[in-house]
Order: sequence, then C-alpha cells, then structure tokens
Amino acid sequence: MSPFKLAAAELRRFRGHPIRTAALIAIILIPLVYGGLYLWFAWDPYGKLEHMPVAVVNEDQGATVDTNGQTTAINGGDQLVDQLKEDRIFDWQFVTATQAAQGLRDGDYYMVITVPADFSTRLASLSGTDPEQATVEFDLNDANGYVAGIMASTVESELRNQINTAVYVTFATTIFGDLTELNQGLTQAADAAGQLSDGIATAQTGATDLENGLSELTTGAQQVADGAEQVSDGVDQAVGVAQPVVQTLADNWTQIQTGAASAADLAERANDDLTTVYTTLCTDDTADADACARLQTYIDDADTANDDIQNANTTVQSTTTDTLDQASDDLTQLQTGAADVATGADQVADAAATAQNGAGDLADGLTQLKTGADTLQTSLTTAAQSVPSTNPADDADNAEAYGSPVTIAETNLHPADTYGRGLAPFFIAIALWVFGLMGYLVLRTVNSRALAGPLHSVPIAIGGWLPGAFLGTLSALVLYLAVELGLGLNPKDALDTVGLSILVILTFTAMAHLFKLAFGTAGSLLLVVLLMLQLTSAGGLYPVETTPKFFQVLHPLLPMSYVVDALRVTISGGETSHVVRTLLVLAAYLVGSLALSSLVVASRRRWRPDRLNEPLQV
Repeated sequence: MSPFKLAAAELRRFRGHPIRTAALIAIILIPLVYGGLYLWFAWDPYGKLEHMPVAVVNEDQGATVDTNGQTTAINGGDQLVDQLKEDRIFDWQFVTATQAAQGLRDGDYYMVITVPADFSTRLASLSGTDPEQATVEFDLNDANGYVAGIMASTVESELRNQINTAVYVTFATTIFGDLTELNQGLTQAADAAGQLSDGIATAQTGATDLENGLSELTTGAQQVADGAEQVSDGVDQAVGVAQPVVQTLADNWTQIQTGAASAADLAERANDDLTTVYTTLCTDDTADADACARLQTYIDDADTANDDIQNANTTVQSTTTDTLDQASDDLTQLQTGAADVATGADQVADAAATAQNGAGDLADGLTQLKTGADTLQTSLTTAAQSVPSTNPADDADNAEAYGSPVTIAETNLHPADTYGRGLAPFFIAIALWVFGLMGYLVLRTVNSRALAGPLHSVPIAIGGWLPGAFLGTLSALVLYLAVELGLGLNPKDALDTVGLSILVILTFTAMAHLFKLAFGTAGSLLLVVLLMLQLTSAGGLYPVETTPKFFQVLHPLLPMSYVVDALRVTISGGETSHVVRTLLVLAAYLVGSLALSSLVVASRRRWRPDRLNEPLQV
C-alpha cells in the first residue's frame, strides 16, 4: 500500500457523520481564524486615531503685550484649541479640568492635554527681556491600556507641531502685532512691485524702439555728413575757380562798362546803317528781290544781336563794382557755410551714435531693473505667504511646516505601508504553525494496521503525514485568499508568497507529525513550547537585537525566524537570497522531520508492554 492510499484511508475515516466532516473543515479554517482575524483587527490601527477620545482642557487666561505703544491682547490657549479643532488627530473632547481628570481615571479618555493658566503670559514674555518657556501638560493612564499610550506617543511629534504652530502665531503677534495687517501690507507691496515691473516692461519696449530709431537716425546722419562733406569739397573747388574771376571782373568793371557801352553804340549804329542801306537799295522797283530778301535776313539777325547787346549793356551798366565785391564775399561765405554744414553734419552723426549707445544702455538698465522688480515681487509674495494667518483654519495644513521647520527626508526601499501588512509575515507563520498543532489533535499520526503489516516504515511515516499536509495546503490557500481579498495584502510577489506558504505548511505539519508521533500528547505540549519560543525569537514584532541574549541565540536555530524573513521579502520586497536561504532551511527541516518520523515508525513496530498505557493522555 502506498503512502497516498494510507492518507486517503485516514481522510475517509471522517466520512459518514457531520461532526467528523465539520472537524476537518474546522482544522482547515484554524489558520484563517487565528491569522486572518488577528490581522483584520490590527490591520491599520494608526489610521483610525481620530476615534480615540482625548480630553483637552484650556485654562489659559490670556495676556496683553505692548507693541509700538499699542496694547495687543493675545490668547495662545484659544489659538491652540482652534488649531486642534481644524486638524483632528484624535477625537478631541474639550472639557473642564475636573471632567478630564475623572474621565482619565474612568478610562473615558486615553490622554488629557492641559493648557495652563499662564500659557499666554509666558508666551507674551518672549517679547521682553526676561522670556519664559510656556508649558503644555500631557497626562496618560496606562491602566486604560499601555498600548493606547504608546499609540498616543507615536503621534506626539505631530501633535507637538500643532501646538508649536499656535505658539508661533501667538509669538509672532507679540513681536509684530496684527499679522493680518502685516500680510496685507506685504501683499500690497508685492502688487505694487508687480505694477512697477509692468511699467518697466513698457519702458523697456520704448527704450528698445528708441534704440532702433536712433540706429536708423545714426545711419542717415552719417550719410548726410558724408554728402555734406562732398558738397563742401565741391564748393571749395567752385569758389576756388569762380572767386578769382569775380574779383578780376570787379577790378576791371569800369573798363568793362565803357567797352560794353561802346559795343552797344556800335551795334546800334550798325543796325541803323543796315536799315538805311535796305531803304536805299530795296525800295526801288528795280531792286533785286533775292538780294533784298537776304539783306532783310541779315537785318533781322542784326536786330536780334543788337537787342541782346543792348540788354547785356543794360545789365553791365546796372551792375556796380560793389555788387561784384558782394558776390565775391558771398562766394567766400558759401564756402565757409558749406564747411560748417559738413562739420555740423559730422557732429549730428556723432551725437546720434552716442544717443544710440545711450538708448542701448538704457534698455539694458531697464532689463536689470525689471529683473529686480520681478525678484522683489516674488520675495514680497513669498514673505506674505509665509506670514501665518491668525485664523487656525488657514494654518492647519501648514502646522508641520510651522511647528517643525526642519524635516528629515526619509526613504524606504521596501515599504510595508500599513501596520497589519508589516506584521502579516509574523502572524501568517504563527497561523500555519497553529494548524500543525491543532491538526494532529484530530488526525492520527500513523495507520495502526499498516504499522502491523509488511509495509516499510518510510511509506507509513509519509502516509501518516500526508493528510495533514494536504489539509494544511488547503488551509494555507484559504488564509492567503482571505487576507488578499479581504484586507488587500497585495504582496509584491503573489506566486512566491503562495508557494512559500505551501512549503511552510508542509514543513510545519511534518514537524508537528514528528512530535505527536514521537511523544504523543506530550508532543502537543512541546509544540506549544516551541511556538512560544519562536514567537519570542523570530523577530516578528521587535528587532531580534533588542531582545535578551537567550532569544538571540534561539533566533537562527528555529524555522519560524526564516519564514518571517522570507515572507517579508515576498510581501514587501527585499533580497532574494533571504528567500533562497529560507527554502534550504525549510527543506532541511522537512526532510529531517520525515526521516526522523520514519525512524520513530520503525521503533514503533517492536511492541513493548509499556505502550499499552501511554503515560499522558488528553
């Protein structure tokens, strides 16, 4: 008969009556009841602190402080109460001192926070020469639950931030007066800086346009200067030629006038003579018509020339020497003026270039000024936002920043996220061990008929272990599904977690089978003892280094230490080498337990009288 047939025979023993079937179902559900319920109730207790009642007693009587000749009333206690109302870390109960003391004794409150009467007075002293430290009292009662006190202590730093925020606002009020006015003033200054920045931006655009226009003006002015220089050179040449001629005419003008008059008389007489000749020769009928016609043409040309000569003479006679001298002077002034124009055009070009450079410097300066105005606006806005409001609702979200300006940047390579998920490896391991402990209270460790038959000891031992291994595997799967679907375990490596859980239950049932087979009822007690030793040495709750030396020695010797270590890796992540080491250790425990069970079975096949009555039975 094979071990599997022996296992099937053992399971068939539970057929036929509902109680026997219910017993098998019960041992399958034992890990679920133990591990599942415990993880459910402890999954995220720190996420529900707002349901823990904590009393707040405000006995502060307020105080006044003189700031710049003005008296300002402050009340740090009221500020703190308003702060706590806005951020409900706990279920705050605002009561009197008598109610708080009675409630702490009766267990109605897990902690009492008391703001003493001189709270604001001590805060007001911070603005003087003899400052005193204010105090807030925390009262606990471990009789109401030590763990509850620990949970309250874990958020004490956050609570301290809330208190410090209220103190910060009150202290700032004593130093600076009305923080609202300070905030408004800074906000208005920031707005003005923004308007200044906008105005500078407009001026910056104008300066850029001015620089561009002056650039064009500089180019044009330089072209004008070059043209004026050319004109001046041309005038110099013209005057150099014309002025000697004019001066010579002025010096000889009287003679020229006399000659012109004589030329005019000669032309007039010549014209008259031609007219007389024509009258004499061409009035007769016998005159030659062709010759007279040619003569008339000469007379007409002579008239035209005479008119020109007469006009020229008139002009010469009307022009005086002074006029010519003035013309000579005018040419000199023209030459000087052209030179002045050329010089002025050069100066204009130089001035335009200088103005262009100045406009560029202005644009650069305005850019720097705008940057400074923007920085000023940003700084003023930041300063305004940094001033805490006297309204606690505005400060609740900033309590941590105000109360603790310096924070610690913490990273976690493999976060567990919740309290229950962090403890899941420990409680899953415990639940699987409990299955082995409880399973063999119902299952038989060995088939008696097979023990008396010819079958070898190894198949008999394995056949006695397989029913527990099979039911334990079902139990491990049920536990995993319940924790995954019901609580959201969401392991990093689901298949590895399931596979490891199956190997764990196979090993733990093999060990439970061995102890129960070897020691009977006493084996169950030994399994309980082993459970207690593993609970304290596995490092599931506290680092093993913080435990007494005895448990540190046990830690590497017992299998649950390795199970917890490996499940942490498959659930939250970590080094794969830890899982490999656990697999080797569990395999060694599994094979060793089955080997020892085979030896125990072999020893049981030799009957002794003392086996008829076991020394301890349950």
